[in-house]
Amino acid sequence: MHFYHDLIGLELRGTRDQPRPFGHNRGLQEVAELVQGVPDPHVQVSRVALLPIPGTAAAPGGPEMTIEAIEIKGIPTHPFNPPMTAPGASYLKLIVTDLDKTLALLKDERFPVITPGGNPVELSGWPGMSGKIRAVFVRDPDGYPVELIEETPPPPTTAAPGSKVIGARVTIVVDNLEKTARLYESLVGPGLQFWLNPSLMGDQAYDDLTGTSGQFRLAEAMVPGSPVVMELIEYTHHTKHFARPHFQDPGAAHFLFMSKDDDVMIERVKAAGLHTTSTSDAPVFIAPTTRMFFVTDPQGFWLEFMDHDVKTDPTMAK
Repeated sequence: MHFYHDLIGLELRGTRDQPRPFGHNRGLQEVAELVQGVPDPHVQVSRVALLPIPGTAAAPGGPEMTIEAIEIKGIPTHPFNPPMTAPGASYLKLIVTDLDKTLALLKDERFPVITPGGNPVELSGWPGMSGKIRAVFVRDPDGYPVELIEETPPPPTTAAPGSKVIGARVTIVVDNLEKTARLYESLVGPGLQFWLNPSLMGDQAYDDLTGTSGQFRLAEAMVPGSPVVMELIEYTHHTKHFARPHFQDPGAAHFLFMSKDDDVMIERVKAAGLHTTSTSDAPVFIAPTTRMFFVTDPQGFWLEFMDHDVKTDPTMAK
């Protein structure tokens, strides 16, 4: 909360000082049963902070993309901080209004800067962005990479006036660009359409930004119902022996899609030859009328699908 809300400027659901006690999360326990690597995942307890990202709503005042910062205890955890070019790695891009000021706050608090030299880098361009682009990579308290971007002039945004953050993108590093893009499209449906950049990307400025080297291919799609762009990146020369984290590992990430009907999503999962991350292989009720499930992509990155007010939990019926 301190990193994302106090310093960077994301919103926070609830008050800053309200109690956030650990408890047993029925849905989280069952849907992660096959990916936690422990004999009894039901001994875990967890708590969550919800951090909406300004500028990610389709219209002003609408629902925004939200970071779910989940802390899990009671089962073994191991930090997950893979190389940024390794399949399964991911990072969040936040478009900020004052990059220098935001970076100075993070440096004052000794948060690590990934970009060599510790200063923003000017990029020659990026698909879907215009104007002058300056960016820097930092790590959050769990080592997760966050790219802070400043565009001049600022892009259109649905964020409220005065917001320090005005938009976001999500990037996932993949082993096979076409295979992963087609899988995501088959699961999410026709609303998600990836554009594959026909050219190899990568130059000295990008190497200076990320502290990595090597060319890559890029695919982009608009997340249905939002202005958020999902990016898939495949590096030309990448390891084929990449790590797959357990769900509870600090630094591990997933992406949540709100669906119209999780039963439809389950049929798409089965048609793709996949299995959910619960033994029931079905949506799990986490509230009387809210269901969800997880499935992993070829890199071991988790996708979550959640519906609301479609069905009622039969165990809750009178």
